[in-house]
Amino acid sequence: MEEKVISGRKNGMAVMLTSIVLYVLAILGLIYADARGNNLLIVLCIAWMCIGWMPFLGLKVLKPEEALVLTLFGKYVGTLKGDGFYFVNPFCQGVNPAAGTRLGQSGDVNASERSTIINTASNASAAKYASKTISLKIMTLNNNRQKINDCLGNPVEIGIAVMWKVVDTSKAVFTVDNYKEFLSLQCDIALRNVVRVYPYDVAENVDTTGDGVADDGSLRGSSELVAERIKEEIQKKVQSAGPAR
Repeated sequence: MEEKVISGRKNGMAVMLTSIVLYVLAILGLIYADARGNNLLIVLCIAWMCIGWMPFLGLKVLKPEEALVLTLFGKYVGTLKGDGFYFVNPFCQGVNPAAGTRLGQSGDVNASERSTIINTASNASAAKYASKTISLKIMTLNNNRQKINDCLGNPVEIGIAVMWKVVDTSKAVFTVDNYKEFLSLQCDIALRNVVRVYPYDVAENVDTTGDGVADDGSLRGSSELVAERIKEEIQKKVQSAGPAR
């Protein structure tokens, strides 16, 4: 599924003001029609007062570096990008399955909660009312440290911090169930896969490059190379889901 950016919809202010003016006119018209005994005008004014609230459902406000994925009766219709006051089909719904997900990353938790990963299943009610907008900012994911055995079987406690952003909103929303949890899990998998190739310190007869020749690669001495390999591993795993490192 390819992302479709909806443009030319920044007319939310005009629609809102028009709807308010029509409501005021409907009230004045109802008073006038009742005094004049104009039944047709009474019906029209009451009808507008009953359905005139519907345009307000199509008003969407986006801040800088935010996006909103819209569906209409289950069908993807496009993505709003860029700050502004938009008006879209009132029956369109914003979709963000990761709206209620709280991870140890920027934008999700405050400083006192940054070391804790909160289970989203226990926050289902909060997720229901969470904002459906998707942040396009660069964020920092800081997963909990984990114990991994290096290539010699020695246990190593290591963590990972990843800078990432959403580059394709449609893939992020529709390709995986929850793109934040997906990214967090893939980061841990990539970390384990790469760390298991290296010894913690330089060791004899260890091939870390896969060319069949022993080298002096290690987690301590080749940190930049290890980080680059982890980066490549993560990018391959999340490429189909929209987030990118």
